[in-house]
Amino acid sequence: MMHTFYVPPPQIQADVAIITGSEQHHLRNVLRMTSGETIRVIDGQGNIYTAEVLNTDTNPVSSAARILTHEFHPQVLPSLTLFQGLPKNDKMTLILQKTTELGITQIVPMYSAHALQKPSQNRYERWHRVVISATKQCKRAWLPELCEPQTFEASLAQSEKFSHRLILNPQTEQESRTQHIKTVLRETPQATAIAFFVGPEGGFSNQEVATAVENGCIPVTLGTNILRTETAAIVAVAVAAYEYQL
Repeated sequence: MMHTFYVPPPQIQADVAIITGSEQHHLRNVLRMTSGETIRVIDGQGNIYTAEVLNTDTNPVSSAARILTHEFHPQVLPSLTLFQGLPKNDKMTLILQKTTELGITQIVPMYSAHALQKPSQNRYERWHRVVISATKQCKRAWLPELCEPQTFEASLAQSEKFSHRLILNPQTEQESRTQHIKTVLRETPQATAIAFFVGPEGGFSNQEVATAVENGCIPVTLGTNILRTETAAIVAVAVAAYEYQL
């Protein structure tokens, strides 16, 4: 099996990819790859390369690989953005892993009334490594964008750029207006960009849901059962991936 390595676009020039950081550590110290072995390289922007390892011993902080072949895979539509209320503990790791596997385009950790914890820089960097690892594991060509955490209000301010703005709303005062997610998605088979707003463990407040609806969000449900935040995020993205055959 050919091993995959993530190399940012600036580190791929002409016919050479420069592998650094944790990716170089994995190549050199974990896999103990040697010159002449063939690897798969992705830049997270749709480009997939096969490359030949050139050196592993001459430089302790980087390794070079000569590009042999190149393919470009365009992004498919609709794009999927997850505005995720910050969960407690390590639930975000599972959300990042599984939504990446399912085809998420962008993930925005979000502060809200019931999600006030602030992730450390170390935790955010670990989340980024999780996204890279999941992208490699499922052989995606595009690396999901992991944004810096932002407020619920700032997230809503971006909602106009999406053709669908869906807020998961299992039990609020607006429950009578809530539709099943499948019904909403099937009304627009040619959607270009979908945003999912998923609350933390305590869900969204009634005021947050009301504000979201005022800003064009559609309250949706995933069924009759109340799901954990990590389950809800994964199921919502999975339903969209199924409906749009991503």
